[in-house]
Amino acid sequence: MKILNDFLREYVTPVMSAAGFKEKGAEYRFGNESGDSVFLTFSTTRTDPEACVFFATCSFVPEPYWAWLNRQHVEARLPPADSSGALAAYSVLPPDSCAHALTAPGLARARWAFGDRDRPVVGAGLAGQLEAEELPRIGRLLERPGLLAEITSTRSPSVRRWGAVQSELVLMVDDYTVQQKEVLLAVPELDDTFRRAYREWAGRRAASGG
Repeated sequence: MKILNDFLREYVTPVMSAAGFKEKGAEYRFGNESGDSVFLTFSTTRTDPEACVFFATCSFVPEPYWAWLNRQHVEARLPPADSSGALAAYSVLPPDSCAHALTAPGLARARWAFGDRDRPVVGAGLAGQLEAEELPRIGRLLERPGLLAEITSTRSPSVRRWGAVQSELVLMVDDYTVQQKEVLLAVPELDDTFRRAYREWAGRRAASGG
């Protein structure tokens, strides 16, 4: 992990720090004024003894979803959000020049890799992609309407980590009217347990002012 951390400090930290992200190990976090958080997390995988192979994952933890997950602590302060509470997430895909396995299927295509010789090339490629592509995308998805559009999109692979209707109800709990919520709660795919829990939680949240 030290090899990756040294790499990140050299190539990733300057870009992410300039955008307001806080670094902790191999993870970068940013929170907006609405209390929504995004995490850019790097993790290694031991698949190649000749290279440092890693994934880069972007995870979104909106404040309403974090509050929903921790609703049993309603009388206490919520714990700090972390990437385990992601409502949506996606893998940052490497360009061909930085990919470990160009033709690999599925998740393996998301693996980045560098060795001693191509370290500067991969570092510059990652930094450039973060600045030109990922940070603008992160900015769009940190706005709840933008995240909702991505969650409800039919695009594949989906960024959502939960059902589309449940995600919409929780994400937009402070923005939708009671009538809008009831229309969504009426869809057949939801069960009564979720409906009861959601109505109770949404009611408490409205009474407390969010």
